[in-house]
Amino acid sequence: MATEKVKIGVVGCGVVAAAYYLPYLMTLENAEITAVCDLHPVRTEACVRVFGAREQYSDYYDMLEKSNIDAVFILTAPGTHVPFAMAAIEAGKHLLIQKPMATELGDARKIRDGVRAAGLKAIIEPSSSTPLDPDFALLRSLVKQGVLGDILWFSLGATGPTKYAPGLASNPYGKAAFFDADSGGFLFDLPYAPTNIVGVLGPCKSVFAHAKISVADDFIVPESEFDKYMAQIKDPDDANYWDVVVNLPRTEAVKMEAVDQAYSLYEMADGSHGACHVGRIYHPVLPGSGGGSLSVYGTEGNLLFGAGYKASIISSRKDLLPEVAEDGWFHIPLRGDRSKARWPVPVPGAFNYYHESSRHLVECILEGKEPLVNVDWGLHITEMMYGALRSSETGELYQMTTSLDY
Repeated sequence: MATEKVKIGVVGCGVVAAAYYLPYLMTLENAEITAVCDLHPVRTEACVRVFGAREQYSDYYDMLEKSNIDAVFILTAPGTHVPFAMAAIEAGKHLLIQKPMATELGDARKIRDGVRAAGLKAIIEPSSSTPLDPDFALLRSLVKQGVLGDILWFSLGATGPTKYAPGLASNPYGKAAFFDADSGGFLFDLPYAPTNIVGVLGPCKSVFAHAKISVADDFIVPESEFDKYMAQIKDPDDANYWDVVVNLPRTEAVKMEAVDQAYSLYEMADGSHGACHVGRIYHPVLPGSGGGSLSVYGTEGNLLFGAGYKASIISSRKDLLPEVAEDGWFHIPLRGDRSKARWPVPVPGAFNYYHESSRHLVECILEGKEPLVNVDWGLHITEMMYGALRSSETGELYQMTTSLDY
């Protein structure tokens, strides 16, 4: 009996699509890369040649109308996410939206409401630090059981390499994705931070923030270099442009049109408070120092990320811990082969949110299940970033209007 397949259309055949999604989608027995769409023909041609896409388009709306697809992966710059998502919903297509869901709360609500009204399945990236990752599901369960007692405070900051490297100080490519005004800037490029907080502590109640542009002028690698790269690749294993772009000369001047630094004080629904910094200028950290990873401190215990482990808990409530090491901590080990890790590429063998989101969406479509990282999750994370901007603009505390049962 033939395996039922979800027919997928991908819009945006850029760095993320070629490096992470397409090489994995072509390996899924229950998925098919039916169509790809991009304004650059050299990219769609490469997707047909390398990843086995069956059809190629230069017009997204043509793809929606003419291609027999079940779901759309929206992997384009943030400014296109809302119109592309709404068109897919109107066409009855399931969705995966690369971060961010939207940069305006009203737009994110439109997507949420549209998906719900149409009875569609949708995943809003990133799914890292969410219940889709079993390690985070365990951490959230332990916190809810009281392993940390009452949460006193938490902190989370920008992390970076262990030595100064100008080529990694900011994104080496992607004017529309990271620098243009409608990209939302680096605040909306890094929903990993609020997702990490919510993934452990649950929903957010309010935010007070200061956001600004710290470095207005930058240089990036021209888009034409990616086209040259895509024109010559032959093997899916060689499709990761990150291996190349970090070493290419940055010759195109760009202006930072949206915030690149945001300092937020979040109040969570459980009553805890904590500080979160999001920025793109990566500063060196000492190896093993944590580099700003999430730290949570409570009346009965502490939860720390880093220091050679994925996460660790020390608690007076040892009865709640799955096990306790000789040093008195419960440790969740780092997964995968760290010797092959190349920042910022996902570690081989570790939780890979691009892969897991793809697999999970296909599974939810075929089995009629609700995705774990759904439109309600995406809406809440979006409001945490949107609220930071509104608070910074008004100088007032922003009260969240969304929540999660998590």
